Amino acid sequence: MKKPLLLVLPFLSLSAFANTNPHLDIYNKSISQTIYKGQRVNIPVKFNLPTDRRHLVTLGFDNNEPRAVDCKIEIYNAANQRVHNLDCRPGRGEHAFETPIAYWQDNYRAIISLYNADFTQGSQRFEGNFRFNYGESTSIDNDHLPTWWKKTYDVVGLDANTDHDGDNFTLLQEYYGNSKPNDATSFPDHDPVIDFDETLSAGTSIYARFGTPVTKTVEITPYNNKKVKSLELIVETTANARNQSVVAFFYNENNEQIYPSYLKYPSGNLSVFFDQPVEVQKLKIKLTAKHFSSNIHARYDTKINAVFTE
Repeated sequence: MKKPLLLVLPFLSLSAFANTNPHLDIYNKSISQTIYKGQRVNIPVKFNLPTDRRHLVTLGFDNNEPRAVDCKIEIYNAANQRVHNLDCRPGRGEHAFETPIAYWQDNYRAIISLYNADFTQGSQRFEGNFRFNYGESTSIDNDHLPTWWKKTYDVVGLDANTDHDGDNFTLLQEYYGNSKPNDATSFPDHDPVIDFDETLSAGTSIYARFGTPVTKTVEITPYNNKKVKSLELIVETTANARNQSVVAFFYNENNEQIYPSYLKYPSGNLSVFFDQPVEVQKLKIKLTAKHFSSNIHARYDTKINAVFTE
C-alpha cells in the first residue's frame, strides 16, 4: 500500500476554502506584507487554543502567488524542535497531516517564512491567509479515537474494533490509516503500527545560590491514558557547582506520593519503571535544586518525561 506523508489538495475556487466540518476549529492567520527584493520575512504564529483543541488536522492556505516568492511554514514544539516543514509556494492548497497526530500541548508555534527572490523589481506585495484547523482531542468513548474524527463520520458510540462499513478494517485501523470508516471503497493507505503509550513532558529552570535549596513544582495532565508507566529526570546545568543535586518527588492530584522514593541528579536514580502502572488524573512533580560552591549562582534546566499507558 502507498504511504504518503503529506497530501496536497488543490482547490478550484476561493469558496472551497470554507470549513464545512463543524467539529473543527479554524485558527486564522492573515498576512498583508510588502517584501523587498532579497528580503526574508518571518511571521510568528502562536496558538492560543482551548484545552480540548490540541489536534492539528489540516493546514490550508491561499495567496496571490507573487513571482519568485518562496513560502514555507515551520512548526515547532515546546522544546523548540521543528516537527513540520511545509511548502506553501503554490497559490492555494491544503496539507492534511498524517494520523496519528500527537496531542499538542502549550507553547507550540509556527513560523511563516517568505523570501523575495525576484530582483527585477524593488518589491512585491504578499497577500495570504493561512488556516490551521484544529479538532477536539478528547476521546469521548475512551478508545483513543479523537472526538472530531468520530463526530465527522458519525461513529460516536461505536467500539474502536467495529468494522462499520464492512471493508474488513476496524475504526481504529481506518483512523490510523487515513481512510474513511463509512466508505467501503476507502482503505488504509498503510499498515498502521498502533502504540497507545503517550510520552508527556514538563520542565523548568531553577536558579540556586550557595547552600540555599530552591524548590519548584511542575504538573503534567495526561489526555487518554491515566496510568504512569515510567518517569525520567533530565538535568542540564550551566555552572560547575560542587556537591550539587536536583531531587524530584512525584505526587498525584490529591498530593499523595505515587513513588515512595525519588529521582536524583547527578548521583542517584535518573529513571524508574513501574511494575504496576499508577493511575493519576494529574501528575505533580516537586523539584528541589541546591549546591555548595561559593560565589556561584547555578542554573539547572530540568525536565521530566512521563510515559502513560492504558
